[in-house]
Amino acid sequence: MTRDKQAVYILLDITNDHGWRDYSARVGIWHTIDALDHNGIRASVPVTRAAVEQYPQLITAGEARNWVWLASEIEAVGAIERATGTPPRGWCGQSPVPSPLTYDVGCLDARPVVLRPFTPGWPLRYKHLGQALARLAAEPDLWLTTCDDIAEAQLTDTPTCMSIHRRA
Repeated sequence: MTRDKQAVYILLDITNDHGWRDYSARVGIWHTIDALDHNGIRASVPVTRAAVEQYPQLITAGEARNWVWLASEIEAVGAIERATGTPPRGWCGQSPVPSPLTYDVGCLDARPVVLRPFTPGWPLRYKHLGQALARLAAEPDLWLTTCDDIAEAQLTDTPTCMSIHRRA
C-alpha cells in the first residue's frame, strides 16, 4: 500500500425483514459469499439477534472467513458473543442512510460498499456483482479492508500503519 490509497470496506447488510433474510439464508448470501471469496474480500457484517439465532450457518460461514461482526441492535451484542465467543467491536444502525456513509477520519478517506443479498432480482445480478468486486480488488489505490482495520489504523500511531494510509 502507498500513501495515496483510499480505504474501502464491504458492508454486508443482512439486517432487513424476515422475507429477505429467509431468501438470503437459502440462496442470496451464498452467491455473495462466492463473489467475495473469489476476490479475496473480507466483509464487515451488521447482524440482529434474530439473524444470529435463526441462521447459525451464516455465522459459521463468516467465522471461517474472519468477517467482522457489527451489532445492529443492543440484543445483537450478546447473541454475537454467544455465537462467536467474542463480543462485537463495532456498531451499525438498522440500515445505512440511502447515500453511502463517508468517514473522513483524519487523513484517511473511508467509504463502505454496501451489499444487500436480499434485494429482489439479485440472481440476475451476481455476474455483475462479481465483476464489480473484481474491479475494486484490482484497483491499486484502494485498500479493501474491514471497518475494524480502518479503526485500528486510525488508533495506531505507528509510522508503519499510519504512513500507509495518509492522503497526500
